[in-house]
Amino acid sequence: MHVRSQDSPIAKIAAGPRPVPAGEVVMTRLPRWPALVLALFVLAAFLPTREARADDPYFASVRGTVRDSQGRPLPGTSLTVSGDGVGRSRQRTGRDGTYRFPALRPLARYSITAELAGYRTVTYDGLVLQPGRARGMDFRLKRPGEREVVALVTRDPFPYQDLLRGFTQGLDVPVRVVDLDQEADPAESVRRVRAEHPSLLLGAGLRAARLIRREIPDAPAILTLVTDPRRYDLETSTTCFLANAPDPDEVVRHLTTMLPRARRIGLVYDADLSVSVAHDLLAAAGRAGIQVDLRPRYKGSSPEETLDPLRGRIDALLLPFDPLSASPDTVERVTRWALRNHVPLAAPGPDWVRRGALYAYGASTEQIGAEASRLAAEILYHGHQPSDFGVRVPPSRLLAVNRGTAEALGITLPPDLDAQVAY
Repeated sequence: MHVRSQDSPIAKIAAGPRPVPAGEVVMTRLPRWPALVLALFVLAAFLPTREARADDPYFASVRGTVRDSQGRPLPGTSLTVSGDGVGRSRQRTGRDGTYRFPALRPLARYSITAELAGYRTVTYDGLVLQPGRARGMDFRLKRPGEREVVALVTRDPFPYQDLLRGFTQGLDVPVRVVDLDQEADPAESVRRVRAEHPSLLLGAGLRAARLIRREIPDAPAILTLVTDPRRYDLETSTTCFLANAPDPDEVVRHLTTMLPRARRIGLVYDADLSVSVAHDLLAAAGRAGIQVDLRPRYKGSSPEETLDPLRGRIDALLLPFDPLSASPDTVERVTRWALRNHVPLAAPGPDWVRRGALYAYGASTEQIGAEASRLAAEILYHGHQPSDFGVRVPPSRLLAVNRGTAEALGITLPPDLDAQVAY
């Protein structure tokens, strides 16, 4: 009878394999973990390979269209994407000018370059892609020597549509408009514009002006629809400004022409943004022998709260061109207050006169755009620099009067009054 040894496993290993008697069948069993690994490898060989998708939460992608300055697609453009810690990938645009880089590693910092013979190369740097998201990135390529003007616009708070109309009518260079209020990342949109090397920039609104100052300091720019550029450190050797309002002395001179008996006026202005403008008008009125009751309007206060202390104390009410006077609600309520209290209202624009203000004097936004177009031509074709112009007041001004209001207030308008708009 054979008795199995009870020695330890180490002794069994040292003794070597046990001889197998004739006729005995021995079952050899593999350890469990190598068998499991083998089974997984066999299974994986028969599974389909998983392809990374653009919307995969573990990847990112970039896609877009390459066009020329006229907006026509550019097929065959070579695009190269590269990034920190990742390799280079290249492809060409299709017949419709589109391209797509799928399955990129997210959260890396990428650069994308577009190249095509006969066009200037454009590179967008510093792109950070988010996982599971497709990033849109369009290119506009220009030929060497080709001019393009880019208008970067924001409504904060002045509307810019009339400005663009005046600007584009007198300019024979393509103008591309970028509404920064509609961009998901306005700063990045401005950086893209810089990469395209525009010939000239038009900046409308304070937000646009600040982004141009910060992101594109080396491109010539005309800035406008900014209440007071002195307040925001916007002046550089590559920028010039078109003022929204006429010279303060000219404003006061028109007021004394329309209202020669006025000795004391109320001046209502935006308390946060128009302090310097108000003090310029105060000084001009002082030189003309007119007293001014300054009434700054603060956020949260109503027009009536600002105006009511002036009741019975002033001969006229003056509002400058500023964010306060750009509000349609302010136009309605201030005009109504002036008519109800029989106070002649000197307003910044024709819309006020149509609502009942006595008169308005200043450049319309379309006239400002036309003057910006003239300055652009000087910069593009005649070698001038923006710094040559500094802060410019549009030479064309508009005088609008409301004859019905004048009659209701018992005011006789000058017989030789040259009003371009009358109601």
